[in-house]
Amino acid sequence: MKLFIPAILFVLILAGCASKPAEVAPAVEPVAMEQEPISFSERALKEKVSDSLSVRPSWTYYQYALQAMENQEWLLARHYLDESLRQLVAEKYDSTYRNVSDHEDSLYRVTMPIRIVLALDEVYPNVADLGENAENYLRNDVSIEGIDALDESAADSAALQVIESFLDTLDVSQFTLPVQFNDRVLQEIYYMTNAARSFTAGSLNRKTAYDSLIYAQLDAAKMPRDLIYLALVESGFKVKAYSRAKASGMWQFIPETGKRYGLEVDYWVDMRRNPELATMAALKYLNRLHSEFNDWLLAMAAYNCGEGRVRRLVREMQEDTTRDSTLPITYWDLELPKETMRYVPRILAAMVIGHYPEQYEMTVEKTYQPDFDTVTVFDSFPLEEVAKLLKVSEDTLRSLNMELVKWCTPPNRDSYLLRLPVGMRSAFVEGYDKMEKNNFSSWHHHKVRKGESLGVIARQYGIKVSELQQANDMKGSRIRAGQSLLIPIKVTPKAKSNVGKKPEKVRIYIVKLGDNLASVARKFGVSQESLRTWNSMDAASIVNAGDTLFVSKPELKPAAEVSRPKLSKGEKYVVQEGDNYASIAKAYDVPVVLLMQENQGFTRRLAVGDSLTIPEFVRSSKATLKPSKSDKVSTSKAPKAAKSSTEKVSVYVVQPGDNLSVIARKFGTTVAKLQSLNNMGKSTNLNVGQRLKVSGEHEADFKIHTVKKGEGLWDIARQYNVTIEDIVKWNGLNDTKLKVGERLKIKR
Repeated sequence: MKLFIPAILFVLILAGCASKPAEVAPAVEPVAMEQEPISFSERALKEKVSDSLSVRPSWTYYQYALQAMENQEWLLARHYLDESLRQLVAEKYDSTYRNVSDHEDSLYRVTMPIRIVLALDEVYPNVADLGENAENYLRNDVSIEGIDALDESAADSAALQVIESFLDTLDVSQFTLPVQFNDRVLQEIYYMTNAARSFTAGSLNRKTAYDSLIYAQLDAAKMPRDLIYLALVESGFKVKAYSRAKASGMWQFIPETGKRYGLEVDYWVDMRRNPELATMAALKYLNRLHSEFNDWLLAMAAYNCGEGRVRRLVREMQEDTTRDSTLPITYWDLELPKETMRYVPRILAAMVIGHYPEQYEMTVEKTYQPDFDTVTVFDSFPLEEVAKLLKVSEDTLRSLNMELVKWCTPPNRDSYLLRLPVGMRSAFVEGYDKMEKNNFSSWHHHKVRKGESLGVIARQYGIKVSELQQANDMKGSRIRAGQSLLIPIKVTPKAKSNVGKKPEKVRIYIVKLGDNLASVARKFGVSQESLRTWNSMDAASIVNAGDTLFVSKPELKPAAEVSRPKLSKGEKYVVQEGDNYASIAKAYDVPVVLLMQENQGFTRRLAVGDSLTIPEFVRSSKATLKPSKSDKVSTSKAPKAAKSSTEKVSVYVVQPGDNLSVIARKFGTTVAKLQSLNNMGKSTNLNVGQRLKVSGEHEADFKIHTVKKGEGLWDIARQYNVTIEDIVKWNGLNDTKLKVGERLKIKR
């Protein structure tokens, strides 16, 4: 087919020239470079034709191709250009399109091949740049099937009779959508089991991977379960489907509608590709449409062609005085656009085939979505770096994080929930600080001018060619005038001479309510990685209101220069410049963990002038000495004293229905401890109003968090602004492994 296209174009151009040679010249104006270069597609999208020509499929597919070129979907653009050319040939023999003068038709047939050639001139070099990734791109990112394939071949009466004879045996009450087995539905069953058989069978297989997700949401919303077949017709359950102009995802939202229902779409992410979020949005939209039209078929029609059009047609029918006003207006009564006239019957046909695949000799094999772990990240970094760290392919990460449009986690977000192959979360957290982050503070769009190369542009912005290629997901170095490139901008402060000047003062910032590390980094034009380094923060650290942060590189003194005084009992240590928890712990010979626990070090950043309590700690010698009798007495009492000094004891008044077990659970303690604390011996008797001494903290001081799939202690700690150590302590955990559904106490 690809070799045949130039021949078709040549014949079409010659035929047009032979019929109207004098009219060809003004049809397509020569392309002239403007002062502000624009791409071919941007310029071509401004072209207009008459209303009579604009309804032709060749023009429609050409417009789809231009939209795909604007979005740099080169394989999709090639598909639409090929289809535009095929339709252009077919239109010559279709009487439907003889609604214009011979002159206008001839001029259109001459200019369209030239338009297509000019577009292909831009498309094919970019397709070539995709190289070996082209087939993977086509398989995973592009859907050209579904409702786009409006095959005109109709079933004959014999074929319809076979279909109808089976449908006559069915009880329509088994379906959750209202269905009539009329000629339009029968024709779509024939189409989906013949011309589109491969698409239908593949879609039913892919559907099984999303059944549990979609059915659960449909059931929760009390919506018809068979609405799942709308997604089959829209995308064939390809989550990265991009089939109609600007529509994307399993439910084929256009950007405007997607944003209206909470699906973020920008340069970095396209949440229309997220199956869970897109399903929630689609069901909200369909539910709203059903609330307006009170008819699921009308709701589906409005989903396809817009509620405004359906609303107008319904209103016109209501105002028609010749119509029987006692009868309800249904989908079957409306004269809708050609696509929508086939859209709803096709969903009903898919529903029938989905319920009875064996009747149409289709074998449905169960497919599964891969299990995954999740981790919340606060930096932007290339997926390639994550792939190297975890020793998995980049494609694996892309398939798990299908909403990512570009090569990295989004740099314009404070945080992103990254999905990882199951079991690799710990390896990611451990290697987080070793990964190369995107140390760019902002991003700029640059339009390529005539004569510019990647090297020229890279030098202009002070970045490497490799960084420019990576930012634009480019394999080669080919660029064109008018092309838009993403430029990563680094913040590099100008070097100043320090001769004769005092050292520049270290800048600090007091964290305010609502701040996080990403927002502070943006505010001061530095990277999050720098903030972590300057403030001795690991990957799991968070900031809280009131924390003091270095926002420029601190001039730290060597540890040897920091003099630390001897402290008398009860005296606190005042933090000096150059101190950190590790150096202070080493100076006073205490474990750094004890020092941090004593001073809320897991959630608090050190600042010069802070007062720290140095915990009492005596290291035991390696040699074990046999204690004397007096030593035994003193050492046996010491732990009790220490315990009583740190354990919280309060008084609880016994309520009706209480017993020792109930009270113990309330305070996270044991029955034995309550009996011991209240000198009860083995007795379990209690009286209403009795006052009991209790140790621990009341359950009212805690909220309960139920562990979700993919969550770990790191995620939960960040969610509640607490530390992992706190959660382990509050829940008496023996290790950091969690189970889905496990209930954890989080202090309020």
